[in-house]
Amino acid sequence: MTGIQNRLPHVICEVGTCIRQASFTEWITVIPGGPRLKEERHRIDIVLCWEHEDQFQRQGLRGVVTAYGDQITGHDRQ
Repeated sequence: MTGIQNRLPHVICEVGTCIRQASFTEWITVIPGGPRLKEERHRIDIVLCWEHEDQFQRQGLRGVVTAYGDQITGHDRQ
């Protein structure tokens, strides 16, 4: 769990269609949204609201689609 740094004020959670203000950043592994890239895995930094951060810490975010159109591969805490 990392607080938001170097972000514009009032940034919105990047999980699915969530519209809550983000308070945390996390590195997660995703499957890119493009069909030709479905075998690749990328680590990206996303911002999360309190609710999604809590979910991430407790059980991960498997299957949740991010604001970028990528699919989160699962609980990715290090």
